[in-house]
Amino acid sequence: MASTELALDMYALPCGDDGTSALSTPVVISVLASLLERHIARNERDLAGRREAPTTDGEAARRARAFDSGTVLDISLRGFLERFSRYANVSPQVYVVAYSYLERLRRGDAGVRVVAASAQRLLTVAILVASKFVEDRNYKNSYFAAVGGLSAAELSSLELDFLFLMQFRLNVSVSVFQTYCRHLEREVSYGGGYQVERCLKKALVSSGKAQAQQRQAAAAAAQ
Repeated sequence: MASTELALDMYALPCGDDGTSALSTPVVISVLASLLERHIARNERDLAGRREAPTTDGEAARRARAFDSGTVLDISLRGFLERFSRYANVSPQVYVVAYSYLERLRRGDAGVRVVAASAQRLLTVAILVASKFVEDRNYKNSYFAAVGGLSAAELSSLELDFLFLMQFRLNVSVSVFQTYCRHLEREVSYGGGYQVERCLKKALVSSGKAQAQQRQAAAAAAQ
């Protein structure tokens, strides 16, 4: 099995704080939330250090400002990301692609960065667009909007702004996807390593027990 497949299997593993796996958060959500929280804290410090807001104008800047709603999430970032997995069946691959889109926007001409006031809109749209790119079947925009706490009209308008900021370049090559997988793997060392290791051990133990039971059943049937 390829290393990328192993990485995705790891990110799909659920693991709660009590070590249980049923109905818990996939590891990719915990890892991505931790990474984004640090990005947001750094971006907020950068904004606070500026004496005045930048006056950059133009279409890209206007579209970027559309995400600055001024509404700060009233739940944790992890909890917000988890909603899309729980209610919209968003796969681990979608979260990786959505993160790659956010990084492209950060490096783009408009310099779109995730801050507390833009997280809700940016993350909802990034996950929506990534889901449409990755998955064969998707929920309607109105459903994604409800999951993200936005109106359907608002989400559709923001999706258009997002696509123009991305210059409609949504393709993520296998090599780029692998790069972001490795980047998220490195993030584990900043605090999620124990949880991931524990989940992997639980998965291996469960797998070993299942294989032993299968061997015992096969041996019994052969007698």
